[in-house]
Amino acid sequence: MDEAAKKAFKGRFVMLTVMLNIIILCFAMGVFILFRFAPSSTLGLGIGIFLLAVGAVFSVSFRKWYYQTKVWLHEQP
Repeated sequence: MDEAAKKAFKGRFVMLTVMLNIIILCFAMGVFILFRFAPSSTLGLGIGIFLLAVGAVFSVSFRKWYYQTKVWLHEQP
Protein backbone atom coordinates (compact mmCIF):
# COMPACT_ATOMS: atom_id res chain seq x y z
CA MET A 1 0.00 0.00 0.00
CA ASP A 2 1.48 3.32 -1.06
CA GLU A 3 1.48 6.51 1.00
CA ALA A 4 -1.58 8.03 -0.71
CA ALA A 5 -3.62 4.87 -0.08
CA LYS A 6 -2.55 4.84 3.57
CA LYS A 7 -3.67 8.44 3.96
CA ALA A 8 -6.99 7.69 2.26
CA PHE A 9 -7.52 4.65 4.49
CA LYS A 10 -6.77 6.69 7.59
CA GLY A 11 -9.41 9.24 6.57
CA ARG A 12 -11.98 6.54 5.84
CA PHE A 13 -11.22 4.82 9.14
CA VAL A 14 -11.67 8.05 11.10
CA MET A 15 -14.96 8.72 9.31
CA LEU A 16 -16.29 5.24 10.11
CA THR A 17 -15.15 5.50 13.73
CA VAL A 18 -16.91 8.83 14.25
CA MET A 19 -20.08 7.52 12.61
CA LEU A 20 -20.07 4.42 14.82
CA ASN A 21 -19.66 6.56 17.94
CA ILE A 22 -22.59 8.75 16.87
CA ILE A 23 -24.74 5.65 16.31
CA ILE A 24 -23.94 4.23 19.74
CA LEU A 25 -24.55 7.56 21.49
CA CYS A 26 -27.84 8.22 19.68
CA PHE A 27 -29.24 4.80 20.52
CA ALA A 28 -28.04 4.94 24.13
CA MET A 29 -29.37 8.46 24.74
CA GLY A 30 -32.60 7.70 22.89
CA VAL A 31 -33.36 4.64 24.99
CA PHE A 32 -32.43 6.45 28.21
CA ILE A 33 -34.65 9.41 27.38
CA LEU A 34 -37.55 7.14 26.42
CA PHE A 35 -37.37 5.22 29.69
CA ARG A 36 -36.72 8.26 31.87
CA PHE A 37 -38.76 11.11 30.40
CA ALA A 38 -41.33 9.65 27.97
CA PRO A 39 -43.85 8.53 30.61
CA SER A 40 -44.05 12.03 32.05
CA SER A 41 -43.98 14.26 28.96
CA THR A 42 -44.51 14.23 25.22
CA LEU A 43 -41.31 16.23 24.71
CA GLY A 44 -39.28 13.32 26.11
CA LEU A 45 -41.08 10.94 23.80
CA GLY A 46 -40.38 13.14 20.78
CA ILE A 47 -36.70 13.60 21.61
CA GLY A 48 -36.24 9.88 22.30
CA ILE A 49 -37.86 8.85 19.02
CA PHE A 50 -35.86 11.50 17.15
CA LEU A 51 -32.57 10.19 18.56
CA LEU A 52 -33.49 6.61 17.66
CA ALA A 53 -34.37 7.73 14.12
CA VAL A 54 -31.05 9.58 13.77
CA GLY A 55 -29.25 6.45 14.98
CA ALA A 56 -31.10 4.33 12.42
CA VAL A 57 -30.26 6.71 9.56
CA PHE A 58 -26.61 6.78 10.58
CA SER A 59 -26.64 2.96 10.81
CA VAL A 60 -27.77 2.64 7.21
CA SER A 61 -25.20 5.20 6.08
CA PHE A 62 -22.47 3.51 8.14
CA ARG A 63 -23.20 0.14 6.60
CA LYS A 64 -22.93 1.60 3.09
CA TRP A 65 -19.63 3.37 3.86
CA TYR A 66 -18.26 0.27 5.60
CA TYR A 67 -18.84 -2.02 2.61
CA GLN A 68 -17.46 0.57 0.19
CA THR A 69 -14.32 0.91 2.31
CA LYS A 70 -14.00 -2.87 2.59
CA VAL A 71 -14.17 -3.28 -1.19
CA TRP A 72 -11.71 -0.41 -1.69
CA LEU A 73 -9.30 -1.95 0.81
CA HIS A 74 -9.36 -5.35 -0.90
CA GLU A 75 -8.59 -3.69 -4.24
CA GLN A 76 -5.39 -2.15 -2.88
CA PRO A 77 -2.17 -3.99 -3.73
